[in-house]
Parts: sequence; structure tokens; C-alpha cells
Amino acid sequence: MAMPETNQGGGGGLSARGWKVSIFVLAMASLVTAIDLTIISVALPTVEEDLGLSPAQGQWVVNAYLLSFTFLLIPGGMFGDRIGQLRGMNVGLVIFGIGSLMCGLAADAPMIIGGRVVQGIGAAILMPCIQALVTRVAPEGKTGTAFGVYAAVSAVGLAIGPLLGGAIVDLVAWEWIFLVNPIIIAPLLIMNHVFLRSAGEGVDRNKKRLVTMEMLKRPSLRAGIFLIFWIRLPLIWVFIYSGIYFQSVLGFSPIQAGLAMLPGILGIAIGGVLSGRLKDKIGWRPPTIVGFLLVAVCLGFIAFALTVESYALIVIPMFVLGIAVNLATTPVNVHAIADADPVQRGMISGTMTVASQAGNVVGSLILGAITNALILGSLGATYAADKAEQIYQQIQHPADSSTLPVAELNEGLQVFADSMSEAALIGAGIIVLALAAAWAMRMFRGPGPGEGGLDVEETGEDESLAQA
Repeated sequence: MAMPETNQGGGGGLSARGWKVSIFVLAMASLVTAIDLTIISVALPTVEEDLGLSPAQGQWVVNAYLLSFTFLLIPGGMFGDRIGQLRGMNVGLVIFGIGSLMCGLAADAPMIIGGRVVQGIGAAILMPCIQALVTRVAPEGKTGTAFGVYAAVSAVGLAIGPLLGGAIVDLVAWEWIFLVNPIIIAPLLIMNHVFLRSAGEGVDRNKKRLVTMEMLKRPSLRAGIFLIFWIRLPLIWVFIYSGIYFQSVLGFSPIQAGLAMLPGILGIAIGGVLSGRLKDKIGWRPPTIVGFLLVAVCLGFIAFALTVESYALIVIPMFVLGIAVNLATTPVNVHAIADADPVQRGMISGTMTVASQAGNVVGSLILGAITNALILGSLGATYAADKAEQIYQQIQHPADSSTLPVAELNEGLQVFADSMSEAALIGAGIIVLALAAAWAMRMFRGPGPGEGGLDVEETGEDESLAQA
């Protein structure tokens, strides 16, 4: 009699079809939060105008989500390990939905900024629980592939956010970029119960819920934190400022600006699947190194394309950039999480996601500050400070740019493009230096799990793992 095909080393004896469906459900839950990282980028001018927000308050609509998400990721992973990762994911979805309702119903700055904070809290609980569940439901030997599929679907949210934001603003109303989330979350909660309950909760109430120095002795964790932080540095900056560039310099509407980022979406989707398969076949090092180098090269090409104001020349490097980011992140992320004690994976995945989001936040702040300083410095060489500030504010809000004299507007747009180009080159230099530093610190030396055999001393197996 034929035996049923079951998950070999995956979670809870899921069938070959069942674990794939489970990965898809987890990816869809992640997609909701990933979209909200960038969906506001093309909608922000409309939100500011409708709610009467100052530019500084508008920036807090973006940063409140990023900061609360980043700073609470490790506590979120600890919370999921404490109550169970499936329960933690459901709690995170509910909190995220409440924050989305607050944003969609907001009538002033405190309400929408507070809603963004609540969204970040929900995402901080949700994301580490999802990543830990991915490693538990995948069969043995398929963790990289599973994580690659998950990463491809969830990472698409970063790129598709501007497209959805532009479409919703143009066709419906900005409030629906938030109000749509609870409509999606409700069926996700049902799907979680149906498809994931056999994976188990992964509860561990006995271990300390902090990253210890002993854990940081793992080369996989140290390398993961370092590499993922630096490779993510330019990502959010690219999407946010590209949205402004496409609308201001190239004259695209919000929905056209979102469509203009589709090559990046396609590249991210392909890169997620490709990188996971490569990790399973050749390990984590080659894809990670190639990904770093490709990201630097793509930023260099984008820098050139920005100065000649050619979207056609931006398309190809944006596509390759999407592939390269996943090549550099997915394998090392899987390597660090899979190398951990199974009952610590929620907390470890939270730590890895902290590194990723910290890179997003720091990169957005640093490269954004560099771009702004270059723009205002160049304009300040010709105009008084107040006039330079006025020109830059008009560039950031394309609908109002017609109030400027044509000569001033054209000069401002050229300065904006040149400054973005310089910032992109700085970002490329940072990526190359980070790779060189990782090589100098010997982060690419020594076999990892499944690459030349497991070293029992380095796997961190202890009595908790034995009990599991």
C-alpha cells in the first residue's frame, strides 16, 4: 500500500502540497505589512494636503511605522516564542488591522501618526512569528526554497506599495490604502486556522528571551546581522525618492509612478525564488557575495540614468537590483535562522528582521539627509535660503510646481536629479565597503549547516532541542 507523502522534517507532518500552501499563507500575511512600508510614498502629498499636515508631520507618517516596527521586533519575537508563534501571528494581524482602521479614519495628525505606530507594533509581533513558522513548516532540505518563495511574495510588497498607493489615490481615496487592510486580514485569520494549526505553536516558556553573547558567537548570526543591515541600507531610499523623481522630474502621475516600479517588482519576485534555490544547491556565500556586487553596480547605473533623465535606462538596473537584493539577503537569512536552536528561531528571526529594518531606517535617514543636503546646498549657491527651500518643497509636491517660474523649476529639477545621482553613488560605495569589511572579518569562512557537515558544537543543540 502506498504511503502518504508527508513533510520530511517540516512542521507537524504536513503533506507535500500542504506545506507549500502553508508557505503561501504565511507569505500573504507578510505581504500586508510589507506593502505598508512603501504604500505611503506616492500618497503622502495627498494625505498632507487633506489633513493639513506640515512637511515634518508628513515625514512622521512614514517614520512612525518604520521606527515602532524596528525597535519592537526583538520583543515581538520574544512574545511569539512565549505564547506560541501561530498565536503571536494572529495577535499581530489583529493589532495591525486596528492600526490600519485608525489611519483610515484619521482626521488629524495625532490620529494618523498614532495609527502608524499601532501598525508598527502589530507588524513587529507578526513578522518574526511568520519567519519562524516558515522554517518549521518546510521539509528538511527545502528550507531555502521555502524561504525564497516566502521572501519573493513578501518582498514584492515593498515594490508594489507605490503602485497600489498611486492607484488608490487616483481612483478611490487615500483613506483606502489603510482601510483595505482589515478586509484582507479577516480571511487570513481563517486561513491560518485551517492550514497552519498542524504546524504547532512552537511555545517555549523556560528559556531567557534575549540574544546572548553565547548566541552571538555563532558565525551565522553575526554574519547575518551585519550583511543584512548593510545591504538593506539603500532600499527604502530608492523606492521613496524614485517615486518623487518619477512624478517631479519625469512628470508621471501617482499611478504611472507606481507602474514605473514594476520592473523592480518582477526582479524581487524572481530573486526571491532564485536565491532560495541557490542556497539549497550551493550554500549561502556565493549568492550573497554576488548580490552585494550586483546591488553596487545597479546603483551606479541608476546614478547615471538619473542625470540623463531617462526612464528607459532606469528600467534594467531596477530589475536587476530587485534580483540582487534577494540574492544578498535570503540565503544569509535562512542560514542564520536554520542554524539556531528551533525553540529560539522566533527570537532569532526577530533579530534578523531588526537588522533588516534597521538598515531600511538608517539608510532612509542617512541617504535622505545626504540627498536633501546636496539639493539645498546646490540651490543655496544660487538662491537665498528661503527661496532654495521653497523650490525644494515645490519639487516634492509636483502638483504645486507650476507656481514656480519655469527657469527656477527646471533648475530645481536638474539639481534634484543630480543630487539623487550623487546619493546613489554614495550608496554603492557603502555597499562595496560593507562587503570588503565582511570579507576582512572572515564572515565568509568555514562551513555552515548543510555545507560540509554540521558541527555539533556550533549547532547550539541543548536539552531544549533534545526535548523537542
